Amino acid sequence: SSCNDFSNNNTKNQKLDRKIDFNSVDLSPAFLSCEALGGTKRAECFRKEICKRITNTLNEPDFIVNDDIDETVVVHLMIYKTGEIKLKRIQSSKNIADKLPLLDSVLKASIKKLPKVKPAMKENLSVTTQYKLPIKISINSSQPPF
Repeated sequence: SSCNDFSNNNTKNQKLDRKIDFNSVDLSPAFLSCEALGGTKRAECFRKEICKRITNTLNEPDFIVNDDIDETVVVHLMIYKTGEIKLKRIQSSKNIADKLPLLDSVLKASIKKLPKVKPAMKENLSVTTQYKLPIKISINSSQPPF
């Protein structure tokens, strides 16, 4: 019968039986300066580099506040298999929105300025990944914000 053509004994189908963990990648995304690294060193280098670049942008404007702030803003990013980094959303409290109304636009501009990166790899293929970047906002109204 024709149903025998779909049996699992076919050697062509054996690769499909493998389990793939789609919650992790083999290689994290990387900026040019991190590309030669592997494993956790590459992931740590990427995290430090993206934090440094965004922090530098946040230090450019003069944020003026009357009250102290000690909160975390989470920036949700998509890092596409093409290497483009796009902002998905910014997660912050109403307190941050009220006290730092320009923060979202500064973060958006900062993300737009990021260069393309080497995308994450899974099974030797470029893959799109989501990335959460927590940014600690600690402002003493008498000190610089970042």
